[in-house]
Amino acid sequence: MRKITTLTSLCLALTFSLAACDKKADDKKADDKKADDKADDKKADDKAVEAPAEEPPAEEPPAAAVEVSEDMKNFMAKFDGTDPAVTAALKEFGANEEIADDDMGMYMLKDPKVVSAEGDCFTMEAGAGMTIRTYNVCWAEGKINKIEDKGMR
Repeated sequence: MRKITTLTSLCLALTFSLAACDKKADDKKADDKKADDKADDKKADDKAVEAPAEEPPAEEPPAAAVEVSEDMKNFMAKFDGTDPAVTAALKEFGANEEIADDDMGMYMLKDPKVVSAEGDCFTMEAGAGMTIRTYNVCWAEGKINKIEDKGMR
């Protein structure tokens, strides 16, 4: 019986000491967390002080309006976002059947706009799905005589 009492006493002592150690470990973890939070707050404050307020970029003045010929306006008005409409516009405004359209008729072009002009040539941008395609369209005697694909962006 004495051995059982001794063993029980030892078990209780061990249990209490482990509980006390766990309590100290929990307190240390809480203190470490508080210290980490303070360090994070200090870093955030330092970043807020260091980073100057970003000013919005200066807006560019609107570009001068490009003078567009009536023929070019009528050509672009045909673009409705379908490739048959583009093909029909090319046939209607093309100088002849053999005009090199640089595959313009393959794309479903919509919302065309002229971004620059040089003589009888106009740089046109038009939406094609998620991209914007750019073409150089040149005119002679009211008909398209050259189309150059400038790529996409």
